Order: sequence, then structure tokens, then C-alpha cells
Amino acid sequence: MGWVISLLPRNIEQIALALDATNISDNFVVLSLNILLAGCGIPMAWCFVKASEPGSWKPQWQKLIEKLLDAIADNFQVIVTADRGLYACWLYQLIVEAGWHPFLRINHQGTYRLQDHQTWLPLAGVVPTPGRLWSGQVVCFQTNPVSCTLLARWDMGYKDPWLILTDLAPTQADPLWYRLRSSTECVYRELKSDGWQWQHTRLLDPKRAERLLLAIAVASLWMVVLGGDAENQFLDAPHTCFSESIEPPLRQVSCFLQGLLTLMANLLNNLPIRLPRWTSFPPTPVDHFYYPNSS
Repeated sequence: MGWVISLLPRNIEQIALALDATNISDNFVVLSLNILLAGCGIPMAWCFVKASEPGSWKPQWQKLIEKLLDAIADNFQVIVTADRGLYACWLYQLIVEAGWHPFLRINHQGTYRLQDHQTWLPLAGVVPTPGRLWSGQVVCFQTNPVSCTLLARWDMGYKDPWLILTDLAPTQADPLWYRLRSSTECVYRELKSDGWQWQHTRLLDPKRAERLLLAIAVASLWMVVLGGDAENQFLDAPHTCFSESIEPPLRQVSCFLQGLLTLMANLLNNLPIRLPRWTSFPPTPVDHFYYPNSS
């Protein structure tokens, strides 16, 4: 994690992480904590559990979070995203206790109440129709209640609204930051069919698979950094910030694939293998998270 941070531009003081779980064949479930960069995700800490193993994942998540704490300086603002299937009140508390900021999406079947009220209201009524947004400080859920900020947004064309719990004040957080979490979907495409073809593994021992993922994670980081550096060279001018009102250029090729193509081209042209620093962060649809003062 410290190595990845050292490769980022000096003005970066915000990091987005994602908690996620994926199956590798029918043998394992991979629990991983990924850093989200340039529309891609890089595994930073992970563990494997047997696909059929019962029980809570709380000990595993707690261990993964603890492993990264000392690698991230206190001046960094860290948000930790997770999709609806991973939400748990204890996970929210683990992230807060680490000094990071949960950004956890929840289902809309539960209830909430405003912090200065006693009446419980259905979460489904926060943003009842597309095209609406809301934020406020609430107590969420009657069972295992959590005092938090609720961010709600329902964009046109989406099947369901985003309901996100965080400890940040309503004026300090933007529900659009949750869009960063989609980058973690790329992690598993790159591990599998779009990259390293890990869905074909024949490994049965979880510890061996965990060690192999270290090599894959380093290779993925290499590709993303190479791709980000190549992408910045193709832009007319280096992008160091984006206004919230201006969408950055759409990425036609992922940084991972761009890096893979760059490496192949360098090898064919007898150029030296390298791992550059990012001097300008490759644009993403929500770069104002990384550059909060750019508006």
C-alpha cells in the first residue's frame, strides 16, 4: 500500500478503497480490499475462504483492515465503499474505528428516523422517484441501529436508488463518490477473462492461491500505472484537476489494457521495462473526489 501511494501524484491526499468478494472457480471466495485508481482496482489485502465454508466474515475483514492501517498516513482521507450484499453494522463500525470513512450502500427495505425525531420511516420513501436526491443525519435500522449520514440519490435510467451510509457530514460527502466503487468490478475482469485468466486455475489450497494473487496484484498494478502514464501522454495537456461541472474525457480503453499494450509495444521495440510514477492522475468520472479544491 505504501508503494502504491508513493507512485501517486504528490497532491493526492484522498484514497478510495472497496471491499468486495468474488468466487474463483467453485473452490474459493476471495475477500479483498482494493484501492480504486484510474477506473481500475488493485488488490491491496486479501484472504481466501472455502466457497462452502459457513460463518461470518467479520474476523477476515477486521484482519485485512488492520494490515493496511500503518501504511496510510493520517493526513489521507480514506473512504471505503461496499455494495449492498456486504453491509453489516459491525463492518460500518470497523471502518470508523480505523479512522476511515464508510461509504456503504444499503437496501431500501429497512427503516430510518431523523436524529431529532422518534418516528421511523421507510427507506424506500427517501427518494421515491428517479431524479431526486436527499441527505441528512439519521439513525438507520431499528434492529442494530447506526447513527450516521444517509446519502440518497436516484438517477434517471437506474432501476434502484443509491442509499449510502457514511460518517461524514452531509455537507462533506457526495453520493456520486460511490461511482468509484464500479472500478472494483474491473479487478475481477482483469483477474479472470479480460486479463490473467484465473478462472481456469486448478489450485485447491487457499494459501497457495493467496500467494499467487500477490504476483497477480503486482502485475495488475504495473499494467495500470503503465496505462495511466501512456494515457496522459495522449491527452493534449496534462489533467491535474477537473471541475465538478465538467466531465473528463471518456476512456475508450481501460488503463489495465492500455498498460498491457504499452508493455508489449515496448518489448517489441527493445525499450527498457519500467514502472513510472504518475505525475498527473488519469481522469475518472469523479475526479473531484481526488481534487476536492478544484471547483
